[in-house]
Amino acid sequence: MEASVGHEGQLGNFDLDPTTEEQRTWTWIDFTALWVGMAHNIPTWLMAGSLIALGLNWWQATLIIALGNLIVLVPIILNSHPGTKYGIPFPVIARASFGIRGANLATIVRGGVAAIWFGIQLHVGAQAMVLILTRLSPGLAGLNRGMFLYQGGLDWICFIIFLGINLLVLLNGMAELRRFERWAAPSVLVLAVILFIWAWKTAGGLGPLVDAPPTQQINNLGEVLIKSLMSVIGFWATLSLNASDFTRFARSQRDQIIGQTLGMPTTMIVFSVLGVLTTSATAAIFGHVVWDAVVLVKQLPSTALVVVCLLAIVLATLSVNVPANLVSASYDISNLSPKRISMWRGAEITAVIATVIMPWRLLATAQGFVFDLLGTIAILLAPVAGILIADYWWVRRCELSLPDLYNPTGIYRYVGGVNPKAFLAVAFGILTSYSGHLLPSLQILSNMSWITGFLVAMITYAAMMGRESGVGAGRALQEP
Repeated sequence: MEASVGHEGQLGNFDLDPTTEEQRTWTWIDFTALWVGMAHNIPTWLMAGSLIALGLNWWQATLIIALGNLIVLVPIILNSHPGTKYGIPFPVIARASFGIRGANLATIVRGGVAAIWFGIQLHVGAQAMVLILTRLSPGLAGLNRGMFLYQGGLDWICFIIFLGINLLVLLNGMAELRRFERWAAPSVLVLAVILFIWAWKTAGGLGPLVDAPPTQQINNLGEVLIKSLMSVIGFWATLSLNASDFTRFARSQRDQIIGQTLGMPTTMIVFSVLGVLTTSATAAIFGHVVWDAVVLVKQLPSTALVVVCLLAIVLATLSVNVPANLVSASYDISNLSPKRISMWRGAEITAVIATVIMPWRLLATAQGFVFDLLGTIAILLAPVAGILIADYWWVRRCELSLPDLYNPTGIYRYVGGVNPKAFLAVAFGILTSYSGHLLPSLQILSNMSWITGFLVAMITYAAMMGRESGVGAGRALQEP
């Protein structure tokens, strides 16, 4: 398998071409470390804490998080397989099902979501930097008196600096990123343990952590549980599409499967339990829930401890933001015009988008973060994940024509470069997910948004495409 398969055509470049054997060096340890770094981050803590803020108790929140991560692991593993087998990233894989040109829409949606997450992580890391600076030099807080687009001067300075650091990490390449993950990944776990121990002691033992009453009354527990489960799945809905961006560097299928299975659900559950119990304790300590770890760190008694924890937040945010969001969005944007947009240029465009969306506005409330943001992400991405799985595993039986994935006149041209059946399946999946907002009797379909969109799109696509043509499935749809 040569990288030149794509690079010589119109639809390839250095970053989108198949990886060579020399580039396939990632072991199961690297994938475990990658997931430890991506799971042990502040948005994970925010998700766990926000479930408590919505009124769930600690064991309900923990059960929802565990179940959600086990569910989303399945499409992550399945959509990782073609990346490892053929050495290609998500934007190229999507060409087989959506068409050479149609894949652009799928990657735009995925890239846009990645850019939003990139901005959220930038804001979290920047705020940690702000707190470090103001704790060490309180006079710097005066820079935040003037507001511009809902942020003060110091907020903007730290946001821009942290953005530059993220771009610098990416600039050093995927090999350096792998090494960075190995030692950066555990840092935020240390932070979580520190906050948990502090909350345990301050609240007066483990009892107040597990016996804390609900923070607010829930009128329909079943609906809240289902919506929360969909939001947990939506948290990693992006990686359920583009895990192949990383598994294309795997030495074998065994490495990516073992590494991701060990790294993803286990670390998410352990870290989330720490977040859930600590957030429960804040209700007893302060009389109200503090679900934001950055805000909670400010309550620690020692300046040195506060600074160390905040530095861990900055480091941990880097460890997830670059691989999970910046790399993914850069690949997706590069796919729009491979000859004109390199991965690095895609990263620059991502940086602009992440700033324009004003991510600090997206984290205003727990309900907005869990139901509005994560819920919307789940609805948009679930049908695409279902179609990718149906196309690769059912329609093509794990066989792709690598040269045709980079050929605008090849078998994945369909109709003008677009597979209309894939788009019909996406539309049907999204419409079904939203149906409960139009007809109250179908509300359960909307409450189970990710599962609804995923299954409906997958089954619809498989039924329309059939299973007879293998690699060349859809050839009959091509223009003469």
